[in-house]
Amino acid sequence: MSAIGSAVDFHIHPVVIEEALLGDKQLEKKIREIYHIGTSVQPLNTLVKMLKTAGISKAVLLSIATPEGEMPPNESIKNIIEKSGEMFIGFAGLNPIKGDEAIDELEKAHSEGFKGVKLYPPLQGFKPSDRKFYAFYERAQQLNMPLLFHTGVSWIRRVELAYCHPLEVEDVAVNFQNLKAVLAHMGFPWIWEAAMIAVKYENVYLDLSGVFTGTPREHIFHVFTKTLTPSFVSRFLADKIVFGSDWPRMEPFKMVEAVKSLPLERSVLDKIMRLNALRILDIEEE
Repeated sequence: MSAIGSAVDFHIHPVVIEEALLGDKQLEKKIREIYHIGTSVQPLNTLVKMLKTAGISKAVLLSIATPEGEMPPNESIKNIIEKSGEMFIGFAGLNPIKGDEAIDELEKAHSEGFKGVKLYPPLQGFKPSDRKFYAFYERAQQLNMPLLFHTGVSWIRRVELAYCHPLEVEDVAVNFQNLKAVLAHMGFPWIWEAAMIAVKYENVYLDLSGVFTGTPREHIFHVFTKTLTPSFVSRFLADKIVFGSDWPRMEPFKMVEAVKSLPLERSVLDKIMRLNALRILDIEEE
């Protein structure tokens, strides 16, 4: 069998990257307070080397539009992408609660080369199923911009887990069938609910980022072999799961090793590690 190609990391938060923080100590303080991140600030080149060492050739950089502001600013992510060739892909942090302003920001992000949008409903104070956000979803669908929804557990203390349930996104999948929706963290601990939404709806995908039950190997083993089982993944989710590390919470190489250690067919691993992400992002295979 042929070797698995270089991976795509669908879930990177550049919140401790010097070039993303732009020397803003107040922004760094807010990020640490909200996300409880103790990792030291690092130059972008450190992340690049880390990804390459893990066999990752492309990575999605995520911003989140929090009540305190974008973390990190969409503008800084845009600047990083412009200076870094084809390695990085941007997902803008936007908040649909802003109504028409959010749609204007969506259009601006699209014009600036952002491929998609990261939404964090429980932190941003909205339920994805609320019809008042239909105009935002419709415009994202028209622009072919995938939406990455935070689903599952959140370590942010002020966030209510009820807003994190993957079933909240089902209404979006039903009413916007050409809008690609990615459920972050496979909805953990609601793994089966997230999985069945992905099985049922052609436009719903799962990202496997995050470690919640132990080490990367322990967690990935728990999700893929104890909960879903390899046979179920191969038969029903091979085209629906994308790899993600959730850096800086977890080192990319550890997540890569964990996923590649799974008892899955080489062809299925290749889809999870890169092909599914390239298809979602409309990027031609290298």
